[in-house]
Amino acid sequence: MKRSAIITAGLLGFMLLLGCTAQANIIDSGADTDKIQIIGQIETLAPTEAPEIAVSEATDAVTVTPEPIVVNDPPTPEPTEEPTEAPTETPTEEPTEAPTPEPTATPEPNRTKAEQFCALAESFLDTEYHRGGTDPETGFDPGGFVYYCLNKVGVKVRHKTSKGYSEYESWQRVDSMDDLEPGDLCFFMTPGNENVNCVCIYLGNGKIIYPSSGEGKVITNKITSSYWTDAFVFARRVF
Repeated sequence: MKRSAIITAGLLGFMLLLGCTAQANIIDSGADTDKIQIIGQIETLAPTEAPEIAVSEATDAVTVTPEPIVVNDPPTPEPTEEPTEAPTETPTEEPTEAPTPEPTATPEPNRTKAEQFCALAESFLDTEYHRGGTDPETGFDPGGFVYYCLNKVGVKVRHKTSKGYSEYESWQRVDSMDDLEPGDLCFFMTPGNENVNCVCIYLGNGKIIYPSSGEGKVITNKITSSYWTDAFVFARRVF
């Protein structure tokens, strides 16, 4: 009977929690139990908190506490660290070494055409004089000597007389002995002649070279003597 009373009290408490209105009812717990009569009308406001329901039997009491409703919020995501991209290194171009030029043969000392011309002429000193001659095998006259030496250094000319070379207007004319330079062709009109009759190569330092009919060979002479200064007409600069 005590157990029935306790269950009935629990149900009544639950009805009060829901705010229900109860009218007088008689709850019959069985044929052998006493009848409990609830008279009147009970009206309560819904409590803010559900009351604890105590169940007692003899000396032992059982307390039923409703479990709290847990609202599962979505889990807060833990911040994840974005992977940092490693900086891309710009490739550095390695300096290209300039190729080492291959060694070349040591060039011959550079001499001007005029120097070559003078050196070639001096190499024929004492070569035989021959009227109309144009090579060292047969000998030279003044016109043939100039012709051979010029062609050997790359100045292509035809064989002419001394007077003929004096008429090359493409070669610069030099009127004064003071302005002569090595390689110039000097033209002379010796006594007893009315035109240029001798051409000589000026070597520098007042010296000329030419084939001499009187000596019978190629010789050098000083242009500063009165004989040559009186016979000088003009010069031509080939180089």
